[in-house]
Amino acid sequence: MRTAAIVFGALGGAAAVVGGLTAGGVIPVVAAGITWNFWFTVSGVLLLSSIAFAVCRGRGEE
Repeated sequence: MRTAAIVFGALGGAAAVVGGLTAGGVIPVVAAGITWNFWFTVSGVLLLSSIAFAVCRGRGEE
């Protein structure tokens, strides 16, 4: 589960960077629906999943 947390955390961080670059106008908007708001939402979801994987101990329900 730790590996999944690292992967999701890295993807969430990358999505946040892309969102910041899109919001700052450094890179253009690729499609009409993929704006800075989309990237920050994806980043939030991925970072929350990273926290969930980091806290999970892999035991399941007891």
